[in-house]
Formats: sequence, structure tokens, C-alpha cells
Amino acid sequence: MLFLLLTLGSAFCFAIGNILEKSGISNTAKKVSLKIPLQFCKFILQNFHWWAGILFSAIATIGYYIAMAKYDLSLVQPMMVLNPVLTALFGFWILKEHLTKKIILAILCVLSGLLLSSKNMAENTGTQDLSALWLFTLLIVTLILIFRKFHKDLEASDSLIIGAGFGLSAAFYKSLAMDFMLDHVTFSMIPELLIDFRTLAYIALYGTAFLYSQIAFTRGRALYIIPFSAAIGAVLPILAGAFVFGENFPPSKIISVSLVLLGSFLFVAKRPRKKSLQNELKAP
Repeated sequence: MLFLLLTLGSAFCFAIGNILEKSGISNTAKKVSLKIPLQFCKFILQNFHWWAGILFSAIATIGYYIAMAKYDLSLVQPMMVLNPVLTALFGFWILKEHLTKKIILAILCVLSGLLLSSKNMAENTGTQDLSALWLFTLLIVTLILIFRKFHKDLEASDSLIIGAGFGLSAAFYKSLAMDFMLDHVTFSMIPELLIDFRTLAYIALYGTAFLYSQIAFTRGRALYIIPFSAAIGAVLPILAGAFVFGENFPPSKIISVSLVLLGSFLFVAKRPRKKSLQNELKAP
């Protein structure tokens, strides 16, 4: 019951927070350009929707981190994919957006995977390999830098950075939680936590992801950014659970995780193709 409360509650709050943050940033971007950062920050800090979104996201983060400290990453992360599911449903219900067949299929895949994973709930099977954690992070960061250099689509690269930042920070938090019992933090633990390189890596990764999420909302579509970043943010901790933390992966968990990840990637909307100048000239 606690597992569902922490994970489902967090996914719900993340979805609400994303919608409110996007709304606040979009309204602010209409008044002042991001190219004037100080003035943009001044306006965004005066926006009620943005602050409400931050509050919902903060509540979601607390529940999410408690869940990560108590349970396997490969169980917690698929539940977070409910974020784009709920975002799509809220968009249909509140914003009157159209639910395509692809999105309906994505929702069914995610829900089927989560139902199948119910038999593994409340597991905490992992150990950890710190050298594997740093190598895994270095590999992912290198791949992102290569992608960003050769892929000019800012919406896609922003989403990738957001997802990787949040996903890798989750892996570092899990590592710290296993050594420091972060669900029962004491004042005597704080100095040791602050000098741990994993804490610095967590702050750098989470801070970068948060910064890019705010920038991405000013120049991209929320219904593209949120699902894409959520998919990447789910894949990386699950991979870390397998290769860094040695979590158990019975066949039922492999199938359920695969369904959830398939559904999360189905949420990613394709950008409409722009007509070429030649096609425009041929048009009547």
C-alpha cells in the first residue's frame, strides 16, 4: 500500500506540476524573451501557475525519493511513466486535446506493464558496484554529448538531457540511500554526505536537468518533452538497477518493464514535417 501511495501519488503530482510549469513559462515567454534572462526570471517568479507547478513537483519528488530509498529502481521507475499517461489524460479532459490511436495504445501498454509488475512490488533486492555506477554515468554523458553535437533538433536534445539528468541523478540518489539510509537522515550524517562525490554528482545532474526542463518549455512542446524525457528518465535507472545495483530481473519483471518502456516511447509525438519550398511552389 505504501509503495502505491508513494509512486502513484508522485506520478500524479509530477503530471500536474509539469502542466502548471509549462503554463506559467509559456505565459511568461509571451511577455518577455528568454534572451533577456534577468527580466525573464523576474516575470517567472511572479507567475502563480509556475510556483504551483514547482510545489506539486516538490511534493512528487519527496514521495519519489522515499520510494527509491525503500524499493528497487526497476520497480519504482516504471511507475513514474504514469506521468505522461496522466499528462495525456489531463490534456484530453482539461485542454480538450485529441487522444490518437497511438497514445491510446501507449496507455494500454503502460497500464498492462504496471499490472504485470504488481507481483514484484515491495522488493528491495539490490547491492551496488560504485565503479560500475561511475562508468555507466560516463558512458551516458559521452553518448549525450555526441548526440547533441550531431543532432540539431533542440527539442529532442533538450528532452534527452532532461531525461538523462533526472535518470542518472536517481541512480546516484539510490546509491547514497543504500549507504546512508536516507529515509532516516540524522544531523551527524550530513557532513559525510556533503563531502561524498556522489552527492556532488547528484546535485550537478539534477540541477542541469531542472534548468534544461525550464528552458525546454520555452521553446518546445510539453507533450513531446514530457514523454520523451520521462522515457529516458525511466530507462536509465532501470538499466542502472540491472548493471550497477544487481537487482533481480525475473521474466515477469522483464516483460512488465518492456511493456512500460514501449508505452513511454509511443507517447513521443512526431514533429509535423514542414513542406519544402519546392512543394509549396507546386501547390495550386
